[in-house]
Amino acid sequence: MLRALLMVTVPFTTLLAGTQASPSPYQPTGKILLAQVPIDDAMKAIKAGELAKLQKAAEDGDLESQAKLGVMYYWGDGAPLDWNQAKIWLRKASERGHPDAQAKLGAMYFLGQGGERDLESAIRWFRAAAEQGEPYAEGCMGVMYAVGEGVPKDLFQAYVWLLQAQAGGDTDAAEPCQQVKSHLTPAQIREGERLASEAMKNRVHN
Repeated sequence: MLRALLMVTVPFTTLLAGTQASPSPYQPTGKILLAQVPIDDAMKAIKAGELAKLQKAAEDGDLESQAKLGVMYYWGDGAPLDWNQAKIWLRKASERGHPDAQAKLGAMYFLGQGGERDLESAIRWFRAAAEQGEPYAEGCMGVMYAVGEGVPKDLFQAYVWLLQAQAGGDTDAAEPCQQVKSHLTPAQIREGERLASEAMKNRVHN
C-alpha cells in the first residue's frame, strides 16, 4: 500500500494557548501546518513510458493503479503535474475504500489543491481513512479536533485519534499527543486510552 504522502507538524503549545503559528504556504488558516515529505521510493521507479500502461489499468478499474495514478499526477512524477487529474483518480480510489488515497484526497481538500478549500470534504475523507487505521489520517483527525478546525474543538477526541496515529507508526503524533494529554483529567486519559485500544482491536478483528 502507498504510504501517507503528507505529515502533520503542529506547534501545539502555541495552538492550545490560542495563538497562531508562523505563516506557511502549507498553513492556509494559520492553524494547521501540513508539511510536504518525499514520495515513496517505489513511485520514483515508475518510468514515464509506463504511464499509458498504468492509465489503462486504472481505467479498467484496478484499484491500486487508480491510487498510484492519482499520486503521480499530484507530484508530477512520471506524469504531468495536474491536480485536477490527481483529484479525479484519488477520488475514484477513495470511493472504493482505498485508505491512503482517502488520506491524500482529504489533504487536497484541506489545502485547496485542485479546487476550492473544502473542510467538510477534507473531514469526510480523513475520517474514512482514519476509521480504517491509516495513521496520517488519524493524526489529521486528532489535530483538527485539538484546534477546532472543521470540527468542534474536543481535546478528548483529539487524544483518542492521536493515540491511534502514534500506535500506527506516525511519530509526528507523539508531541501533539502529549500536549493534548496535559490538558485532560486522569479519568479522561484512562478512558481515551481504552477507546483507542478498543478501536484498534476492532479493526484487527474485522
